[in-house]
Amino acid sequence: MQHNESAEAPAHTPEQPASAAMSQNTEQVLEQLAQLAALAQSVRQAYSAQLKLTGQIATAEWQLTGRSLTLAAALVVCFGAGLILLWGSLLIVLGYLLFQVCGSVLITAAALVLLQAGLLLWCWRSLGYVLSQAGFANTLQQIRLLFFAAKAEDNNAHSTAS
Repeated sequence: MQHNESAEAPAHTPEQPASAAMSQNTEQVLEQLAQLAALAQSVRQAYSAQLKLTGQIATAEWQLTGRSLTLAAALVVCFGAGLILLWGSLLIVLGYLLFQVCGSVLITAAALVLLQAGLLLWCWRSLGYVLSQAGFANTLQQIRLLFFAAKAEDNNAHSTAS
């Protein structure tokens, strides 16, 4: 029996450092898991904050788009009213004054048509500018960053690993 006991005694001695190493590995694993959990929480908070900012950007762009469309509608009304009112009142007054100065119907008519064309061109360009301001470009960019950035990062990780 002594032989068996002495044989068992050395067997227990190497297990003690192995169990210490095992508990140290377990502590390292638990520490790494805690760090991963903290990182996951941080990523979740950042993702939530970015989602909230994207909502705020969408709201702001919606308001700007509404304002731009209101201005565009007003400019369209002005454009239409300009055709009627300017043609009816300004052309009559200026036509009369130009005819009194130069005495030529042809020169008077050409000057009035050029003046009307200049005003219509200005309204058309203003309308084009206001309509170019309508849209959700920043919101779409934030949504792409929010949902598709992970795919881009995965593709970059795969290309650097190759």
